[in-house]
Amino acid sequence: MKEWSDQSDCSEGDYDEETELFEQETEEFMKDFVAKIFLEESVISQEDKLKFGILNQHSVGRLSFSKHVDNQRVYCKSVPETIFFRLVQYFAIFIFSFNQADDFEPAKILMNMCFTFFLQINKDGKEVMKQFIVPYLRDQPIWKSLRFWNAAFFDAVHGEREVSAITSDTWQSWTVQEQSEYKECDKNSVFGKLGTFLNNMKAFGLGNDICKEFLQKMSTIGDLSEEQIVLLENSMAAAGVDERSR
Repeated sequence: MKEWSDQSDCSEGDYDEETELFEQETEEFMKDFVAKIFLEESVISQEDKLKFGILNQHSVGRLSFSKHVDNQRVYCKSVPETIFFRLVQYFAIFIFSFNQADDFEPAKILMNMCFTFFLQINKDGKEVMKQFIVPYLRDQPIWKSLRFWNAAFFDAVHGEREVSAITSDTWQSWTVQEQSEYKECDKNSVFGKLGTFLNNMKAFGLGNDICKEFLQKMSTIGDLSEEQIVLLENSMAAAGVDERSR
């Protein structure tokens, strides 16, 4: 029994070591690959493209890619045409794999990036417009999934609550008014995020029925007031009108 146990431990140790090595190599590759995407004069080799396609089949690869793309926004959100269409190309590959694997965390990050990076274009030789990535990826199946939007919203709310979390001792030391004000701030945070998500859903071409279902569910969970719900409904309707006018 001891001999079997030792062999098992050794096997598990080898597996953990191989997993750690794979994660390190993936992280290094994705960091370099994303840097090449954002370097206009760079040439991405067929070998790198092939490896990229392989790594996007693994959750660690998808998360690493999305986080390194997210890191790039601190440098510049306006990108030249070459980089813009590279982003469209590689986002499309990754978003398709997200949908196949139900991998919602990196998908949420890239969803936000679709509203972050833009190409400046001249309209009628005068007005400068921002062309975002959204229209090029609107038909991706994952955006039609309410499961994605539910998971992404819960993740966004949970992330903010973790930042502003307080201990039970602190909560108990507060007055009733202080506790009430804290709850109200949390409710307002949910309200703001819900408005952003609904606008994003409309931008990706989702219909009123699925948006209303999402609003009803999340406003109930967030304990929003009737007034807040009406404001969100009006905002959603206005977003729909704006979308049809494009």
